[in-house]
Amino acid sequence: MDDPVDADILRRIARLDPAPPDLDERVLFAIELDQADAEVARLTATAYAGSGARAAERTRTITFEADSRTVMITVVERSDNLVRIDGWLAPGGALRVELRLPEPTGSRTVVADPAGRFVFDEVPHGLAQLLVEGADGTGRVVTPSLVL
Repeated sequence: MDDPVDADILRRIARLDPAPPDLDERVLFAIELDQADAEVARLTATAYAGSGARAAERTRTITFEADSRTVMITVVERSDNLVRIDGWLAPGGALRVELRLPEPTGSRTVVADPAGRFVFDEVPHGLAQLLVEGADGTGRVVTPSLVL
């Protein structure tokens, strides 16, 4: 770099706001989803509870909205350094829900109950993404990647 001011700015950015060490893993995870026809839900709300010193468990509630469906999940920290995900679909329905996780863990799939409730237990921390299949195999909704 010829300009010392530009070089100084780049050094400061690298020091004060470095790229996440797993950025390449995050990008590859996000682009490997082969559901190009899925509707992408938007993150609309995040709430934390139980993060104080006296709380028995920490939870985070996250809501994603798409035109066709809302997906709400509560991520509960477990004592064994794993998490449990309790989720709800609106409108409800016995739909297939896939929890995408990077390799080597891979994906897990459950079917929501008729009211739209689903659970994933013993989930490791890290990147994750939900893919909800429509009733007839169409109308897929995918959430943005999130860090558990």
